[in-house]
Amino acid sequence: MSTSYVLIVFALVIVLMIVLISKCNVNASFGILIAAIILAIALGTPWEEIEPTINSGFAGTIEDVAIVIFLGCTMGTVLEKTGAAVRITKWAIGLVGEKHIIWAIALSSGILGIPIWADTVVILLIPIVSLLAVQTKKSMMSYGTALYLGALVTASLVPPTPGPVSAAALLNVPLGQAIVWGIIVSVPSIIAATLYCMTLKIPVSPKEEYLNSAAEHEQMELPSLSKSMLPIIFPLFLILLNTVASVTIPGTTAAAFLSFIGSPLAALFTGCILSLLLTGKEWKTKKVLNKWVDEGMTAAAMPIIVTGMGGALATFVKNAGVAEKVAELVSQSSFPPILIPIIMAAIIHMVTGSNALGVMTSAALMQPMLESLGISPLAAFLACGTGALMFKHANSSGFWVTVSMSNMDVKQGIRAVGGASTVAGFTGAVITCILVALNII
Repeated sequence: MSTSYVLIVFALVIVLMIVLISKCNVNASFGILIAAIILAIALGTPWEEIEPTINSGFAGTIEDVAIVIFLGCTMGTVLEKTGAAVRITKWAIGLVGEKHIIWAIALSSGILGIPIWADTVVILLIPIVSLLAVQTKKSMMSYGTALYLGALVTASLVPPTPGPVSAAALLNVPLGQAIVWGIIVSVPSIIAATLYCMTLKIPVSPKEEYLNSAAEHEQMELPSLSKSMLPIIFPLFLILLNTVASVTIPGTTAAAFLSFIGSPLAALFTGCILSLLLTGKEWKTKKVLNKWVDEGMTAAAMPIIVTGMGGALATFVKNAGVAEKVAELVSQSSFPPILIPIIMAAIIHMVTGSNALGVMTSAALMQPMLESLGISPLAAFLACGTGALMFKHANSSGFWVTVSMSNMDVKQGIRAVGGASTVAGFTGAVITCILVALNII
């Protein structure tokens, strides 16, 4: 097959996949599966090999990530239910002071975005943020956007949120490495987005219903800060400890032990156990040990299936030699290869409205191309995560949750949420490009 034919087929299949998901409302997992089958047929894959290839690509991708996503979603569910999110927010306010409330909102949101979906962070904290807006006489256009953006950035770049966990697995990036560099890129991205939020001064008052809910929060008995932070911080510490040990004391008994307790599975399972401290005497009840786990399982299903389907699609991309042909095209021009995953993730995100889908799908598509393009797995991981932040708008559930609950209209939401997400994504993408140019990643 000619290079032009392969590239045209590949481009058309990706466009079809995006259209199915965004315009035809096809579930992302089915959209990717349909794209994988059509690509296989168009590129001449023998009929008897299509199903085995899909199965092997799916299974090989989720074998390292399915349980980790499930554990992360379960831990996030417990943090949601127990008031830990509110406690962390109040701590952040005390840390930065009342004159810098917006930074406290962004800080707490960024921390909570590591184990919890960004949409959920907004739903959990909008009452307390609404009350803060009244007390400080600031616009919800500013405060509501900062609340969403902090979580959105870390949910795209820092495991164990499902999007970056899946991307790291697809690109074979060690989870400890993904966490460290994800945080490094997230911090300036959140700072840039928060500075942008500070320019949003059009008066928008909070909804009365959330002020009433805030009064209930004030009377709510919250867990301690140490209990609230422990399930988030300790698993990250174990994973990072394992990463350090594998470099400094490889082959030793201590390194072998740390490789187990610092594995993503063991570390996140530890986080789930520690999160039970937040439930007090209720930890033995069916509500905690069964119902909340069921909710975590439900939240984990979508990213697990989408990740597996992405792996199946990536297998056909790899088998067809698309990577070599794209690399050949890039080498003949002056186009920087690192921009490919950034642009790919941005397009998927902007068209589908899902940053998680943008991260996961672009990672699946990039994995077979890394060697040919000369991009490291870590650089591709950061590129996919930052690209998937670009321009959150009206086709996104997170956009509507933030805009409606912050009492903004659509025009204000596009300027606030769309603008801030683009600032965050662009900042992260520039930092990623600089790190690549300096040969750091």
